[in-house]
Amino acid sequence: MKCPRCKQDNPPAAQFCLQCGTPLKAADAGGIPQSSYADVQRESERLTGALTEALEQQTATSEILRIISNSPTDVQPVFATILASATRLCDASFGVLFRVEGESLLLAAHHKLSSQEIAALEQVYPQPLDGGAIPARAVLERSVIHVHDVASYPTNPLRDLQRQVGFRTTLQVPMLKDGEVIGVLSLWRRTVSPFSAPHVELLKTFADQAVIAVENVRLFTEFAGEEPCAQ
Repeated sequence: MKCPRCKQDNPPAAQFCLQCGTPLKAADAGGIPQSSYADVQRESERLTGALTEALEQQTATSEILRIISNSPTDVQPVFATILASATRLCDASFGVLFRVEGESLLLAAHHKLSSQEIAALEQVYPQPLDGGAIPARAVLERSVIHVHDVASYPTNPLRDLQRQVGFRTTLQVPMLKDGEVIGVLSLWRRTVSPFSAPHVELLKTFADQAVIAVENVRLFTEFAGEEPCAQ
C-alpha cells in the first residue's frame, strides 16, 4: 500500500506508513490523510510550550501586582521585578528602565548589567530628550521603537556606549499615563536578533504595570500627606 504523504510502499496489512507514520486506512478509504505521528508530536510540543509560556507570564504578572501592593511608597522593588521578568520572558540580554524628568531621560533601574556597564550608562545618563538617544525617541514619538541592529542606526549618538556595553538589538516601550510618557521600558540583546510580536505585546503589558506602580506610589504619598479633616 502506497503512502499518500511520502509515497513509501508499505505491506498490505500495514495500518501506518513505515516511513512517516501516516495512517493508511483513512487514506485507502478515500478519506483525508491524517497527521503523522511526527506532526502530532510537534503540535503537542508547540501547545505545551505555549501553555508553559502563558503560565510563566501569569505568574510574573501576579508577582508584580503583589509587590506593587506591598511597596506603596517605593517603586524600585517593582521596577526590579518588572525588569527581571521582562528580560527573562522576552529572551533579552539585559533590561533598563528610564524615567522622564523635565526634558531629560534618567536611568531609574537596570537588570543583568555588570558594574562596569552600569558605570558606562551612568556616565551618559541623564540624557536630554532631544539628544538623539534611541530610548528618547520612544518618548518623543510616544510609540514602540524596535531597532533590529543598533550598529546600523543612522543617528545614534551613543556609539561609544554601544561598544562598551555591547548591544545590537533593542526594544523600547514608552510608559504612558494619560497620553504622556513618564518613562521607557527598554530591553536589549547583544546579538542581532529582533524581538517577536508576542514579546512586544508582553513588554507593553509590563510597561503598563510600571505605570500602575508609579501612580500607586503617587496616590499613596498624596493621601498620607493630607491634613485630617477638622471635626
